[in-house]
Amino acid sequence: MRRLATLLAGLLVLTACGGGDPTPQAAPPPTASTAAETAEFNDTDVMFLHMAVPHHRAGLEIVRLAEERDIRPDVKTLASAIKVTQLSEVDSMTQWLADWGQPESAGDTPELHAGHGGDHSTSPEAIAELAATPAADFETAFLNLLIGHQHNAVEIAKLEREGGANPQAKELANRIFESRTAQIAQLLGYLG
Repeated sequence: MRRLATLLAGLLVLTACGGGDPTPQAAPPPTASTAAETAEFNDTDVMFLHMAVPHHRAGLEIVRLAEERDIRPDVKTLASAIKVTQLSEVDSMTQWLADWGQPESAGDTPELHAGHGGDHSTSPEAIAELAATPAADFETAFLNLLIGHQHNAVEIAKLEREGGANPQAKELANRIFESRTAQIAQLLGYLG
């Protein structure tokens, strides 16, 4: 499965390098790591992963809604690319937490988010509202929710870039920052 995800992401990256039409952008999937590569970490690295894993999973819920809807092919292609990338990123992040002997989640109380600018997640209610959106309004609602969601990913990545110690986590944060910033511009263009 990981090989297929890597192949699909590679194909998307290659197609983005060609032609004049803007092609959906997705970050290349992170490479698998071992415990030896990720031995150095600090509280910011753990917090970043504790925030990013559920955020990515919420993003996966959002983009999966686009699979079954009648939307423009380029929007659907971007949603598929996001799905492949985020599945791979979740795999890496949960493996790093396991390698570090850290739980996959820190829980979900408001106090946990007070020290880093609040909760950056997309609420289950917002995702449920999108799921219930009529067909005629779905694409616009999808684009708007995904723009906000990817903006929050950029904010989470900034925290890691500024205070993390683990090289792989910081590299992932840089990729998230760059790719989600590009996706936001692309999504805004789709709203046009």
